[in-house]
Amino acid sequence: RGPAHRKQTESAPRAGGKTYLCFDLGTTKIKAALLSSEGRILYLGSENAASYRKGEALVQKPREYVAAVEKQIEKMAQTEPEALKNAASLICSGQMAGILSIDWNWDVVMPWTYSADSRSDPHLYHIEAELASAIRASSGGAPHMAAKIQWIQKDYPVQYRASRKFINLNTYVAGSLAGLGCEEAFIDCSVLAMSGLADIRNRTWNRRILETLDIDPAKLPRIVAPDCRVGTIPRQRWNTHQDIKVHAGIGDQIAGFIGAGAIGPGDLIDAAGTYSVLGCCSRRFIPDPKGRAVTCAYAGVGDLYYHMGVPAVGGMLHAWFLEKFGYDWRALGQAGDTRSLYFLPYLGGRPTPPQPYCQGTYYGLGWAHDLDSMYTALLEGIGYEYALLFEKIKALQGPRHRQQKSIRAIGGGAENRLWNALKANILGLAYRVLEPAPYEILGSFLVARYGQALAEHAPILSGDHRCMTPAPDQMQRQQARKETYVKIARRMGRVYHDLRKDLPC
Repeated sequence: RGPAHRKQTESAPRAGGKTYLCFDLGTTKIKAALLSSEGRILYLGSENAASYRKGEALVQKPREYVAAVEKQIEKMAQTEPEALKNAASLICSGQMAGILSIDWNWDVVMPWTYSADSRSDPHLYHIEAELASAIRASSGGAPHMAAKIQWIQKDYPVQYRASRKFINLNTYVAGSLAGLGCEEAFIDCSVLAMSGLADIRNRTWNRRILETLDIDPAKLPRIVAPDCRVGTIPRQRWNTHQDIKVHAGIGDQIAGFIGAGAIGPGDLIDAAGTYSVLGCCSRRFIPDPKGRAVTCAYAGVGDLYYHMGVPAVGGMLHAWFLEKFGYDWRALGQAGDTRSLYFLPYLGGRPTPPQPYCQGTYYGLGWAHDLDSMYTALLEGIGYEYALLFEKIKALQGPRHRQQKSIRAIGGGAENRLWNALKANILGLAYRVLEPAPYEILGSFLVARYGQALAEHAPILSGDHRCMTPAPDQMQRQQARKETYVKIARRMGRVYHDLRKDLPC
């Protein structure tokens, strides 16, 4: 069997064979695919996603996402007309931590404000200071959606009153295509960990937290599973053989984990993109109310949960270094000399545990160091943050935690051999770099195709591209360096906190 993402060389699926429309609603790209029932990608395209900045505001226009999806389907009709006629369902994966609001007519009141829009951060800090442990025990993660709703309520009272439902991007696109009404609005389970308002165990909204934050529960949509049928697109719309079933959709990180095959207990994955995300599959909801470092998200299918966290904005830091120093990492033959040199990758604050007052720091910089040393130290620093998060995940999962020997790696950062080798030695795990593929698309397809039986029946659609194994001598060296790194990070954290007492811990 060839790679799943390679376009099928045979003709389109035989008459009557179902096909699946899958879209990933990313921050910078909107990916579109048409897949056969076996998971073969018959069409793959994309559209650019625009962000609009005005002062501190950074938003996206939901209607542009709908238009991009419709444009891509029109292209499918031109290039794969027979396959499109067999389309049976449509599903979207998308950004997880944002919010938008609609009125009675499904028109946008507040545009999509995602994680990079920091205007709601003061409310996030306040909610964290007051309810952090209770929120994580209930919903599994940080209250990003709650903070944005409270910010709209306090700073935009007219728009808050006009908002009938607060939803996410997946909901808006799917609901627009299916022609839903306001009272049919929904949100899928996989993004609830980012809400701060959910009771994950019971799949409901947490009334006590809503009352404490003075958020009207009537403004929240119904909670459904990602594979839930929320509506249909009439066959006449795109000349298909049958009405197209529209699924609720799924969070992009969760979809990527599923698409990469991390669906067994203890399966580890490194999504090395703009945001570095470490994920570990579990079969139980085990939150982190005290440490607040690890998010426990319910995938919404079967009994799949994921412990995950953001060790650093790895891809963003990597791009920053290349741009600011004019550095060509591909020309580096071997790791630079990092003796006594450490890098704290906190240019935008420390995400895990949440310490927004921290700043990026080179520690121990000496005359013998050069750009190769500084670049290698940056890669190592992010690797040490991975190791600290991994230890927290193992501690949460406790005695039932399966001893891992390897980790799957996807995303642009997975193409960096030196980085993979460093992380393999730091974590003591073989780095299984998967072949390049649109894993969010593959994951959402598997959800639409197999639904609640996914963990038992879904095939693995992609294989290893290469594998980097740890070297015992380097593992020992990196363990010693990691212990020193922890001491530096702890002490520098106190320094930065004392210098920025205006921000809470």
